[in-house]
Amino acid sequence: LPIMIDGSLYNAVAVISEGEILGVTASGLSSRQFSAIGKNDISVTVAGQKVSVARNNIYIDETTGAEIFVKIGDDEAFMQGGVNIILNPTAQVEYIGLGEVRREYAREISSALGVAFLTVSAGEGESTTDGIYAGVRLVSHGGELLSESEPFSTEILYTDVPLGTGKKKFSKEKTKTEPSVAKFPFVPEGEKERKSAFELAVTIQARSLAARIERAYAKTAVIGVSGGLDSTLAVLVAAYAMDILGRGRDSVVAITMPCFGTTERTKSNATALAEELGCTVRTIDIKASVNQHFSDISHDANNYDVVYENAQARERTQILMDIANATGGLVVGTGDLSELALGFATYNGDHMSMYSVNASVPKTLMREIIRHEAKKAETLGKNMLKDALLDIVNTPVSPELLPVGDDGANSQHTESIIGPYELHDFFLYYTVKYGYSPKKILELAKTAFTEYSSDTIEKYLSVFVRRFFTQQFKRSCLPDGPKVTEISLSPRGAWSMPSDISFDVWKNNLEIGGK
Repeated sequence: LPIMIDGSLYNAVAVISEGEILGVTASGLSSRQFSAIGKNDISVTVAGQKVSVARNNIYIDETTGAEIFVKIGDDEAFMQGGVNIILNPTAQVEYIGLGEVRREYAREISSALGVAFLTVSAGEGESTTDGIYAGVRLVSHGGELLSESEPFSTEILYTDVPLGTGKKKFSKEKTKTEPSVAKFPFVPEGEKERKSAFELAVTIQARSLAARIERAYAKTAVIGVSGGLDSTLAVLVAAYAMDILGRGRDSVVAITMPCFGTTERTKSNATALAEELGCTVRTIDIKASVNQHFSDISHDANNYDVVYENAQARERTQILMDIANATGGLVVGTGDLSELALGFATYNGDHMSMYSVNASVPKTLMREIIRHEAKKAETLGKNMLKDALLDIVNTPVSPELLPVGDDGANSQHTESIIGPYELHDFFLYYTVKYGYSPKKILELAKTAFTEYSSDTIEKYLSVFVRRFFTQQFKRSCLPDGPKVTEISLSPRGAWSMPSDISFDVWKNNLEIGGK
């Protein structure tokens, strides 16, 4: 609970037994919202009871011999040791890979201190602005994981633990080691780990969207489906969100909006996908409205410049927003993490929505999630859905904004313009997670991607550096969306960067071979 003392707000936990407040532990870490508690105990009245508020309170149960310490989040006050149970309430949004980090931390602390280490994370009912809390509980003792709840379950976890005397001291000192280099850092390698990650990703997205729909009192989820990867995952997530809410999938309004560059392949895949999922499907051809817009602004319709392309994207967004208003719904965004990193989105076009479910999902992970969904569809005997999903995965990524050729094919392939997404996702991961310099990332990429020449890798790394830094203004006003991977570019705390930052240092590092 938040507790106010002499004008300062503290992040605190009240320990209660049989109706009596035994004391209040407050965090020694400060944040934008909370002050850090000092070394001295403070006596205050809480709920009519006079109690001690301190960082290092120990709560003793004389019946069982339990000596309980409360460690709030990342506060390291518990390093003093000398107790036999540590309770660790946390508030960290769930993402792929967090589970193993949490388990390893619990094993490490319980082993080093010889205690029972209990973690409980925030759960259902919290805000889903930039992530969702999974309410995970786990118990570890002596380095062994005794029990753990499933993410998003609501049952109480019961575990017996031995109550020995904990060690008095714990050393945090560790030998710093370089992380191993993964070619596809967003995609787990083991088959079991992959399946678990893909299921967790979609669950995080669907539960987050379901919460937003429910709290906004929305009746529908409105999505523009193109037959591409992004909108495919978004419409799958929306269908699952309606399942969670106990509503019919016809509450998902899937709209195809063909224009100058739409191919028959993507259009038919988009329609088949939405129909197989049970969505309400609408087709709105936007050629006439876009041509009218060109006339209104005196733009030559034969000039295939950025105006020609972006006018289509913004017309589609206008239609989605207006239909959401008409149906009492929310526009579900489809743009992904890879596109956000590169700024490869039309400002106030596909860049904008009312909730962006793919904001933390990169292209390399998205492809594998959709392949996994295709396998699930096959298992359920939904072969038409499976076929549509696999064909979407195998379709070259394209915004389809330039006219279709005489052969009916679209030659506007994104990866031919900006480079392979597998490279850009690699660059993004090691830039954001580890803060590596372009020169170091170049050397790592040369080792990981032997199928590309050094010149090719350097060329597209230069593209990444330039676009990543110059396109921050698009990320500074992103819609809400859940954290799914450990990388998020949300401007609401996960990624703080000026929109007008100069990238000269990074560019020069790559060009002159810095460290």
